[in-house]
Amino acid sequence: MKTGSRLLICFFALLHLVNGATDKPNVILIISDDHAFDDYGFMGSERVNTPVLDKLANESLTYTRGYTMPVCSPTLASLLTGKLPHEHGITGNDLADQEERYGRSEREAIKERLFDNSLLLPRALTEAGYYTFQTGKLWNGTYEEMGFTHGMTSKGSRHGDEGLKIGRETMRPIFDFIEKAKAADKPFFIWHAPFLPHTPHNPPERLYQKYRGKGPTEEAEKYFAMVEWLDETTGELEDYLAANGLKKNTVILYLADNGWDANNRMWESRRAKLSPYERGIRTPIMIRWPDQVAPAMDQLTLAHVTDLPKTILDITGAKNPGDLPGLNLMDREAMKNRETVFVEAYTHDMADLSAPEKSLFAKVVIHDWWKLIIPGPATPDRPFATAPQGTELYNLEDDPYETNNLADEHPAIVAKLKKLQKAHWNPEKPACCEGH
Repeated sequence: MKTGSRLLICFFALLHLVNGATDKPNVILIISDDHAFDDYGFMGSERVNTPVLDKLANESLTYTRGYTMPVCSPTLASLLTGKLPHEHGITGNDLADQEERYGRSEREAIKERLFDNSLLLPRALTEAGYYTFQTGKLWNGTYEEMGFTHGMTSKGSRHGDEGLKIGRETMRPIFDFIEKAKAADKPFFIWHAPFLPHTPHNPPERLYQKYRGKGPTEEAEKYFAMVEWLDETTGELEDYLAANGLKKNTVILYLADNGWDANNRMWESRRAKLSPYERGIRTPIMIRWPDQVAPAMDQLTLAHVTDLPKTILDITGAKNPGDLPGLNLMDREAMKNRETVFVEAYTHDMADLSAPEKSLFAKVVIHDWWKLIIPGPATPDRPFATAPQGTELYNLEDDPYETNNLADEHPAIVAKLKKLQKAHWNPEKPACCEGH
């Protein structure tokens, strides 16, 4: 471990000891749903209005080159466990042939696999003395089963049942929970995963009218309005924190679970959600902690979904199981020294909970500005996902939307990145036996 990293961890440990549990910072994790990486004002978009998220980004340490999995359930599982899908086992949204294969309900089988992991983030935070609250999407279990003290998803259905009302209908449950935490003199953690801008794209009419006639399609216009709806509801949360004197001691982290492509209908795009391409896997990742984290717009450093659980554990003093691959987003030295991140693209339905490679159709290595996409053995099971046509290599600095495959021109770079990927995870060997 580098000296800077050790000092940072020691600093936060000392801070917790000096201040005591009641002065621990509050933490809110905001997870946007099906949101393209470039559909924010601060990311250069002129077609959507996101003043609240733009302000949040400018007040945050914002990594514009963040990466996640290309579909929601594996990404959310990575946030819960701090690991990649080949490690945590949740590679898709649903199980194929679940009753015949497992002899019990689909959600129960997936939940059991999820619980095999060394970390469930809300459980760790609850054990560290936090009041913990779940809103929005939560697959494969109830808020109680995941270790939250409070929450909205109580049935454990496919997307998140009652939790999906947050933002679309009301923000009141979050505010009521914060009042409970304050009354109990407890620091709080909020998992805020609104079903926005996810389909159905049914924005309020007043927002839709702002975009009507200004997009490539009617569907795109409704999606843009949904993005602004997310921005508005984030503003409600920000206003509440400010009005109640909570902004300074509340850490906000932000990312999207996967991408989207408003230029085409989902099933026509084939390079967005469920794909290994930038519109499927790239997201800005932010952390705002007033007076503790210096704001910066970092357009070079690679960030990753697995960094958020590691960061939250360090901030809160919750127990780290010691086997997490992520970095602390606040550790600028370690983050800047990182050269490589990995992404895995799987079929929508999981073939086998114990063999993730059976569902794998693309492995991704992003090394500095180079991006390698390696075909996997599986074939996409949804018409709107696409597998790579052979090995593909892109220079993202010059070609951010991956239009020019350079694999034939740079065989040495292809070989180097394949070696990195194989060292990271060789699907020919059991995941349990790899030295991560």
